[in-house]
Amino acid sequence: MKRCFILALSLLFATACERNSYTLYSRRYHVSFTCDMAVSPYNQLSTPGRFISIRKIKSDNECKLHMVDSDGAKFDQELDARQDALFDLGLCGLIMGTPLFDNDSFSVWAFDLGCPECDQADVRLSFDQQGNASCSKCGGIWALNTDGVSTNGKKRPLFRYPVACNNGVLTVAN
Repeated sequence: MKRCFILALSLLFATACERNSYTLYSRRYHVSFTCDMAVSPYNQLSTPGRFISIRKIKSDNECKLHMVDSDGAKFDQELDARQDALFDLGLCGLIMGTPLFDNDSFSVWAFDLGCPECDQADVRLSFDQQGNASCSKCGGIWALNTDGVSTNGKKRPLFRYPVACNNGVLTVAN
């Protein structure tokens, strides 16, 4: 009986341990997004060093995607009810682009537009032409060209999401 108790207790402790391992892709927030890379502004995604931010904006009776590229140019795309229901953009949107470094396959990467340190839907990152994303609330700076790691000592990297491209159609989903 004592052995059964010790065995059950050790199994309980073994399964109750917190998982502290790092994974490349985040599952913290749901993401489901698809676009055609031949259409502007998504055609910028295949150029190394170019990034665009994408977020949903809802008003009384309409929903649209609001996009801003590395140069600050803004684009809007109306969404129908089906697209609105299908597109989930993480904590508060996406930053997508092809990094200059650590990317031998020249594939598109997707990060959350939300600050990983603040972790609030109303705190969005801004980014510049050099590929640095920054948070105005906590002062964090992350390098989009190198896996979204912090360049000023913040503990968390950017939330990154898996991206697939098939026949020019880009899909971000976790």
